[in-house]
Amino acid sequence: MNNGIKLNDKILGFFLTEKMSLAKWERAGILSREIAPYNLLAKHFKKIYLFTYDGKEELAYQKYLAPNIEIVYKRWRMRARDYRWLLPFLNWRKTRACDFWKTNQLKARAALIAKIIKPKGRLILRTGWTQSLFQIKQNGRADKAIIRWEKIAYWLADMALVTSEGDKEYLIKKYKIEPKRIKLVANYIDTDKFSPQPGNKYENRIVYSGKIEEQKNLVNLVKALAGTGIGLDIIGGAMEEKSEQLKKQLETLAKELQVKVTFSGRRPNDELPGLLNKYRIYVLPSLYEGMPKSLLEAMSVGLACIGTKVAGTKEVIENNKTGLLTSTTVESLRETIAKLVDNREWQEKLGAAAREFVVDNFALATQINKEIKIYESLV
Repeated sequence: MNNGIKLNDKILGFFLTEKMSLAKWERAGILSREIAPYNLLAKHFKKIYLFTYDGKEELAYQKYLAPNIEIVYKRWRMRARDYRWLLPFLNWRKTRACDFWKTNQLKARAALIAKIIKPKGRLILRTGWTQSLFQIKQNGRADKAIIRWEKIAYWLADMALVTSEGDKEYLIKKYKIEPKRIKLVANYIDTDKFSPQPGNKYENRIVYSGKIEEQKNLVNLVKALAGTGIGLDIIGGAMEEKSEQLKKQLETLAKELQVKVTFSGRRPNDELPGLLNKYRIYVLPSLYEGMPKSLLEAMSVGLACIGTKVAGTKEVIENNKTGLLTSTTVESLRETIAKLVDNREWQEKLGAAAREFVVDNFALATQINKEIKIYESLV
């Protein structure tokens, strides 16, 4: 990693998505994961302003941040949907001081307002997934308002950062973005934390870690395990009413099919390495994906991973090398799980290759180094 000579007099403004805060990251169990890249970026910048949507209580999280990262909390009592437009003006001194503004996701609208009122600043539009593309995969079409907003955002951006080649290709074609203005900076993994650990492993149990959503195709996964004697542990919570309904549906289905399914609920990201290390096989049966962090975490731990032949997942699993690819159907999932579950040697071979692939391509330092070079190119 370079010494950041070109950036040590620069200020970065980092905007959380509207309604989001450090406190909400902590409640979701992802605080340590989400702040890790900014503590590394802080070594290269003079200062980082972190704009959040909660109040003064956000300052309690300063102890987890580098000394030159300043939390800019909401000091005014107003709705988030109003604050998202007024944030750059109400914090104008700090907003204006920034040389770069970076979004955490596309809905960090305040960063775009900052670019409009100070055109010389550089807008870095970072997205973990592309909303219109997800809508197309889910519903066959995208909402016109979303398309309009994405078009404006990518027109304003000096550089766009995406996490998958699929998103990059889609955006270039959809919004006629110059290829040089969109870069791939993948989701990072703390490969030191997410590493193989010695210890006993569960037999005849597989694990899924992630959100409980229709997109994840968990109904078919439960059906695939019927009559196999293989159990399923689901690590992840139901964050919305629809997710809670799906969880209840899965519980009922598992009981009817006599599949042993356990729900661990949402767990802090720091606990996941220890939990994942209790298993040999991880399954991600999704109908579609962006760039799945949960899969990368399982691969980094050295689990033998099974994924479906969808964008995002296909970018990290090379079939029969770093994992196994299958279709989303009950029959295909059952067949793939069955042929792997009793083959210990194959599990270990796939897990070792998966670990090596993630360390080489998704380690935190690797991705931050890419990002630093992008900032330097814009100076």
